[in-house]
Amino acid sequence: MEEHAEPFASSSRAQAVSTHPVASAGSSQQKESLVLESQPGTEAEIPSLADDHGGHLPKKTFVTTKDWTLQNLVECAPHFRCIPRVSLQDPNLYKTIDYHEKEGIPLIIEGWQNHHKWPKDMFTLEWLREHGDQNAYARNIHTWTDLKLSLPDLIDRLRASAPFSAPDEKERLYGKDGECPQIWRDWLSKGQVIPSRFLFGAEDDLLQHLPDANKVETLMCYLGVGDTFTPFHKDLCASSGQNLMCYTENSGSSFWFMTRGSAAPKVANYFHQLGQELDLESHVVTVEEFKKAPFDVYIGEQVLGDLVLVPPRSCHQVINHGGITVKTSWSRMTLNGLKTALYHELPIYRRVCRPEIYRVKSNIYHALLHYTARLNNLVAFASTLDHVSSSSRAPSTTDDNDQRVIARKLRELLQLFDDIAIQEYTPIYSRLPHVSQLGSHKDDINCDFCGADVFQSFFECRDCAKGVDPENINRTMNPGDGVVICAACYVEGRTCLCGIMKPTQCRSFKDLLQDRDKAVKALESSRVETDQEYIYLAKHKRCGRNQILITLLMVDLQSDPFPGKPVNEYLPCRMRLTTNTLLFERCDCCPFHLPHLPC
Repeated sequence: MEEHAEPFASSSRAQAVSTHPVASAGSSQQKESLVLESQPGTEAEIPSLADDHGGHLPKKTFVTTKDWTLQNLVECAPHFRCIPRVSLQDPNLYKTIDYHEKEGIPLIIEGWQNHHKWPKDMFTLEWLREHGDQNAYARNIHTWTDLKLSLPDLIDRLRASAPFSAPDEKERLYGKDGECPQIWRDWLSKGQVIPSRFLFGAEDDLLQHLPDANKVETLMCYLGVGDTFTPFHKDLCASSGQNLMCYTENSGSSFWFMTRGSAAPKVANYFHQLGQELDLESHVVTVEEFKKAPFDVYIGEQVLGDLVLVPPRSCHQVINHGGITVKTSWSRMTLNGLKTALYHELPIYRRVCRPEIYRVKSNIYHALLHYTARLNNLVAFASTLDHVSSSSRAPSTTDDNDQRVIARKLRELLQLFDDIAIQEYTPIYSRLPHVSQLGSHKDDINCDFCGADVFQSFFECRDCAKGVDPENINRTMNPGDGVVICAACYVEGRTCLCGIMKPTQCRSFKDLLQDRDKAVKALESSRVETDQEYIYLAKHKRCGRNQILITLLMVDLQSDPFPGKPVNEYLPCRMRLTTNTLLFERCDCCPFHLPHLPC
């Protein structure tokens, strides 16, 4: 599907972005310049859906859940299925959870409201009215405008709303992205009710390893009434979602329409057939459209005490039914989620100019640092114990298991980081300016066209930034302060208005190589037995700078990104590693001969 990309208007700098259609090789077609203006602001006090998605508003859709029942909905089409349910008292609960996580199938865990620690006096609207954040944010689902109002006012308006929408209705508010009260947060994280594996900041939630300045708040509260909804969407960056129904009035509930995580490509293709873009989150899918969908649709009715588990990349739409509902929702980023985001979600986000928020590459890097330190600590602790009682102490199975678990995660992170390093590498990295030269590192740089998070390499023009913002004219512009274009946009012809951009990096690339090699050293020092052969890059004696890239490509090749395919089907030159020596074999089918690259 051919698409026109609109720039991500993160700031006034977007006005200084120009895009040039790139002619094919050998063509005499001249490049045509088009200045892309930033999207105008809205009258609302807070950003509206139009601002969230580059001006793409959902078409006006009348949706009502009146007369809906789960049974009637599931019977509408042969590919409609009930979202599986399991009781928190089920002795096979964790086996069921493991199966659904492996298969990417949504699941509802029911019965939390019957737990003896369920805080029924705290999970009420009256408690929220008195103790919750008094600033509320709501969306009018008929006009797609957002407004800021007091929490008591929002509660009163919700209670005054009819349980179902009418065609001539002008206002129906949905309280969204509300701040979760601290005492609710404490109950979730410390109450020992919700299993720790599902909690934000748990062992497998790698978002916790982002620097404090870049940590993302994923815990939110939602207040809805019948026929309010969120459009069909995926949770950000292949994260895992959890949604708990805390309170209901007048038999309020929520209908969920969901897919397997693996169905995301089919869903995206179906949206293109409908003339929509899934990742803009701007289309409310009707039941009739679901009937024609070429994928299974899982439907469930969430009631009080239901915890809905949303697999990574599971596409879902929530429509509230009847009286008021109060839900709390949060996301986790697992290692598999980071892997999926890097290879599948980020390319989509860049294509539709959607900011990623979770800073996936940075998250992988900081997780790599964390697990390197943890593995080193485990190795040092085990070595100390062995030294103290080497004659009497048998090898500890627990120590070995801990090392094995951490080493496995570190190995996977290392493979991901090597792929990132390939994307960020340039042979002239030692001559480039970098942001960290100023003594502190900015971890919040985004492409001014597509909105992508810039982890390491980018192109910058400070002169054009001065031209579009009068406040910049007389101030000193440091690396990272100018108009920023990510490398992927730059090679597609996007640039600043003057067309003269300088390659810049966030930090010294050598520092990244050293951090990578520390991870390699930690893996080699651990007790974990592996036949994996690791290569050090920061002080590679036989390789010039260009051959660092070759080595990275070869390391990446060892991870076998395309299992079952011969190497020469996806790499021009076959490469093999012998002891401390790089050897290359030239293919008959291509002109490349990698050893001839200049160092």
